[in-house]
Amino acid sequence: MRGRAIGLGLLGLGAFLLTAALTVRLLLEPALVKYPLDQKASPTAQGTGIDYFDLAAAEQLRGLEADVRQRVEGDPGSDAASDDVAVWNFGSTITATDGTLLNAGTYRVCIDRREAVAVECDVDHVEYDESVSVEGLTLTFPFGTEQKDYDVFNTTTRQAWPASFDGEEQLEGLDVYRFVQRIPETVIRTTDVPAALLGSDAGGTISADIVYSNERTIWVEPTSGVIVTSQERPDTVLVGPDGEVAATILAGTFAGDADTVAAGVQRAEDIGTQITMVKTVLPVALLTLGLLALVGGLFLALRRPRTGRPAHLEDRSQLQDATH
Repeated sequence: MRGRAIGLGLLGLGAFLLTAALTVRLLLEPALVKYPLDQKASPTAQGTGIDYFDLAAAEQLRGLEADVRQRVEGDPGSDAASDDVAVWNFGSTITATDGTLLNAGTYRVCIDRREAVAVECDVDHVEYDESVSVEGLTLTFPFGTEQKDYDVFNTTTRQAWPASFDGEEQLEGLDVYRFVQRIPETVIRTTDVPAALLGSDAGGTISADIVYSNERTIWVEPTSGVIVTSQERPDTVLVGPDGEVAATILAGTFAGDADTVAAGVQRAEDIGTQITMVKTVLPVALLTLGLLALVGGLFLALRRPRTGRPAHLEDRSQLQDATH
């Protein structure tokens, strides 16, 4: 009877553990594996071989170096933030080593906390222009990033462009996917500039196009979707009516520095470990223990109890032994 009672107890425990494993996958995983409302990061980068047009001095500068400072900060208090949507702010400055501010930008995006894509909301903007709708991926890739193309938003052109999977490699021992986004020459604005800037002897101003292109390489840890680091080569030029480039507004190579790579690797490892624990380790452990408990419980509950010989047979056996 005692073995049967233990068996029934193990059966109950096994059923509970199997239910817990299912609960973790169906309920706990969606609740925990999502992007935070209070995201914070401060990546930095170095710019080399920079060409910049100093508008105030009407002088083309070449071969500059610069520091890039970026800031990502979530806004959990936003009315648009919820269990499903996170609101993240991004700001960036590019400053030459002599202190000259070469470029600055900001945008605000609402992202799906599970899929990472931008979603429609009333608070997103690019350079405080609320008429711009942010689309595609922005500051992170999705959990379980795949080896395929993803649309990634570009703030300069104010639209999303495909980033194509380009291979696998390691950064500080971490396996990452490499994606490359190529943005063709795109007119981002038409403006009036002094005729002399375009090499004309005529006075007054002439209409010219500001043309932008870029090649951006992004390294992503696939489990967490964390962008470990990136490199880009933007090229923004002023083009006159004759199609000739009159000046290079901003061009160069910008790449995340060693501190940014190290921080990205650490963040990816931390998030990846948490995801693996919730999605794989915990459910598998509960499932294994549940199955073992069920097997042990069935064995004890169905085992036939051991029985001794009836008392009258024992007495007869003893009597026969005494007569011999």
